[in-house]
Amino acid sequence: MAIFLFCLSYWIHRSFGQPDLAQIAYHLNFGVEMIGTVDPVITWRFVRWCLLAPLIFLALLYYAERRWLKVIAKTPQRNHPLLYRLHRWFPQLLVLSATMFWMSDVSAFKYVTADFGPDYFGANYVRPEAVTIEAEQPKNLVLIYVESLEQSYSNSAVFGRDLLAPLTDLRGASFRSYEQVAGTGWTIAAIVATQCGVPLERVTIFDGNTQGQMMDSFLKNAVCLTDLLAQRGYRNVFMGGAATAFAGKDKFLGQHHYHEVYGREEWLKSGVSREDMNGWGLYDADLFARAKAKLRELSASRQKFNLTLLTVDMHEPKGHLSAACAQRGFKGFDGVVSCTAAEVADFVRYAQDNGYLEDTNIVILGDHLSRKNPLTHQLSKLSGRTIFNSFISKQAPQPNRAQLLHFDMLPTILEFSGYAVPNGRMALGYSAFNQHPIQPPKDRMAEMDQSLMNRSPEYMALWSDPDDH
Repeated sequence: MAIFLFCLSYWIHRSFGQPDLAQIAYHLNFGVEMIGTVDPVITWRFVRWCLLAPLIFLALLYYAERRWLKVIAKTPQRNHPLLYRLHRWFPQLLVLSATMFWMSDVSAFKYVTADFGPDYFGANYVRPEAVTIEAEQPKNLVLIYVESLEQSYSNSAVFGRDLLAPLTDLRGASFRSYEQVAGTGWTIAAIVATQCGVPLERVTIFDGNTQGQMMDSFLKNAVCLTDLLAQRGYRNVFMGGAATAFAGKDKFLGQHHYHEVYGREEWLKSGVSREDMNGWGLYDADLFARAKAKLRELSASRQKFNLTLLTVDMHEPKGHLSAACAQRGFKGFDGVVSCTAAEVADFVRYAQDNGYLEDTNIVILGDHLSRKNPLTHQLSKLSGRTIFNSFISKQAPQPNRAQLLHFDMLPTILEFSGYAVPNGRMALGYSAFNQHPIQPPKDRMAEMDQSLMNRSPEYMALWSDPDDH
């Protein structure tokens, strides 16, 4: 057990960076279902470091133990009690040290004590269904989530050039401090936080009786962005490169009024070969080619729409450089970043050049800060890292501040899309567009750091009804 814990920690750090127990606990709900949906590189690393390596270390320890017993036998008799006591207690000490290391590494104490702190969520959550939203000049929406895209990649002093130059040149409205807080630091958590205005917290790991019911649905009592848009006649379409089944993404999309969902399995059924995919699924260049066709189709229908896209090429640990990007001279992980930026910008230019921005606005968001990748060493030198964001419109509303959190995106995107949100408040978010009498408290991030992930009956009620228990 001790050897496994040390090896598991090494695998997590090497593949994803600093571990987050909330993220680990969330993914445990899906168990072996995830094996067929992740990048094989990550799976092979798990096999190597969490299955094979512990067996090798165990064999070495067994050999060392045999040698140690022989050493004891050759020592004077008076030393035997102490040496045998050390031999007897060594396994327990190893397990204890591994357990303490693991608990410290993943901040387990804070995770466990969350059951006893103040209910930040219940005190600050504004139910979206209780907010009267007014249509002013409703627009279609294209919402692009770019895997691990942070603003830091534009720092020429660190990387020698602006790796995001094509996106920088779009000159969309943006917020200088789009920051990451607890419960938002991985892809499905970021999607939930930006569309529902809530963090992704643990819901089932301490209650096996409700796990099945809760994970068969996904925030079934929460009203999210796409629910509100569907109520107003929008057609919601999701297109991503990876498998939609990964981490329950398909459950979320199905629960919250996405009318069309496309992921790796759908692309395979459409005729794309596995040889033309990366470990996660469709390359970004191929995704955007299909997104252009879908944009044409949706625009021609004359029905209001939301087209949500999710890229994969920049996913840790090493990223995925497509043949199309390599042919254009990109190489290395910095080439993956630059090529992804170029692909996103090309899609936006296509929309601009073909007149779609007359009635369609585009939002480009990094889903979360980058984790473990080949540029982590350079990124770690920077303080105050923030997530990339850009709002593309012929006439964007006026920003009201520089700082933005994931939860703020729900009212912010609604107002960017031509709707008025009274006081700018919805869920845990505050709209960052237009002037509102209520602004986020100055100590909001500090309070969230202390209490956001605390157990909340109101949050739990978003996942299940009382008769589900």
